[in-house]
Amino acid sequence: MQEWLGHPAVQGGGLPFVVALVLAAALARTRWLAFAQAAGFAACVTLAIGWSFESLTSTRKLAIVAVASVLLCLFVERFRTRASNVACIVLIAASSTWVLWRLLAQMDLPAALAAGLLAAAYVAWLTGSSLKASADPVRGAAAGAALGFGTGVLAILGASAVLGVAALAAGSAAAATLVVQALRNSPSPVERSISLPAVTAAALAGTAAVMTAELPGYALLPMLAVPPATLLARPAGAFRRGALAFVFALVPAAIAVALVWFRPAALT
Repeated sequence: MQEWLGHPAVQGGGLPFVVALVLAAALARTRWLAFAQAAGFAACVTLAIGWSFESLTSTRKLAIVAVASVLLCLFVERFRTRASNVACIVLIAASSTWVLWRLLAQMDLPAALAAGLLAAAYVAWLTGSSLKASADPVRGAAAGAALGFGTGVLAILGASAVLGVAALAAGSAAAATLVVQALRNSPSPVERSISLPAVTAAALAGTAAVMTAELPGYALLPMLAVPPATLLARPAGAFRRGALAFVFALVPAAIAVALVWFRPAALT
């Protein structure tokens, strides 16, 4: 059993999906589907990373922020206003500075400012665009799943297996919430927060992979189009809309992966 639980495919795919699926089925008629995502991601972190606070690495900080984002889900669902959405975006974007602080501190001031601002802008855009896409919870779950899967593959290609597993776990947990809604053929009554934990984990993992691994920064540019791509899915019925939204969201993610996979040898 221990050997089985230690397998990366189980940690980043199977276990987060099953945990999130069970909780999502129980919470399907509520506004708290984001809790299923956070639980699935937390299960991966428990096995693959651990929750030790003695050595707060960037990956552990990322995990803390992603799981703690459920508090922002409570905030967003409680107030359901533009101001609450903006506050959520600002707080998650600002958290990227804390997650990447050790890396930024090793740079010269101009380089650290540029890297920190770019990372915060990337996280802010993905958070804001996913909140907009999540006006339809089916599209929101599709965006979270595609972001997690795409970022996970990018991180692995960038030689960061741990970040890759974390991002894939976030995508798997989001996919579970998408499956539950698709099988019910009805979206959850959740307002905007459905994909917040998965998007937070994926966005932070992408920026961390650029700064700690060998992932080129330009590879993240197509990922900015993932949440907006889900808006192209307009059919009636949660099943068809969810399937199309996920396919559309995978297109920019696939482009990002192709940019890394086929990059010239001189740039590696």
